[in-house]
Amino acid sequence: GFSIGIAASFLPLNPSPIFVGSVVAWLLKRNVIAAAAGGTTAILYTPLVPLMWLAEYRLGKLILPVQGAPTLDQARLWEVLQKGWDVYAAMFVGSIIMAAPVTLLTYFVVKRLAEKWARQKGELQHSE
Repeated sequence: GFSIGIAASFLPLNPSPIFVGSVVAWLLKRNVIAAAAGGTTAILYTPLVPLMWLAEYRLGKLILPVQGAPTLDQARLWEVLQKGWDVYAAMFVGSIIMAAPVTLLTYFVVKRLAEKWARQKGELQHSE
C-alpha cells in the first residue's frame, strides 16, 4: 500500500497523490491507509515538483514525440496541459520511469521493516 502511494506521488496529477494512491490500493485490495501515507510523503518534496516534472518530461520525450515544451517555472498542471496533451503524455510516461525504481526500493524497505516489526511484536507477546 505504501509503495502504491509513493508511485502515485510521482504522477503529474498534483495535488492528488493521496486520492489516487488510495483508490488504486482499494481497487487492488491493498492497505488504503498505507497508500495514503505513501502519497502524503509527496509533501516532503513539493519544492522539487518543477524539477521532477521537467525530468519526467525529458524522460518521456525520449519515448513519445512532443510538440510543446514546458519550462522549469511551470509548476501548475493547467499551464502544462495548455502546452498540449502530448506534453502531459510524455510527463506521464516519464513519471512511470522515475517512479519504478523508487517504488520497488520503497516496497522492499517497507516490507523488511514490517517483517522486523512483526517479529519483534511476536517476540514481545511470547515473552509476556
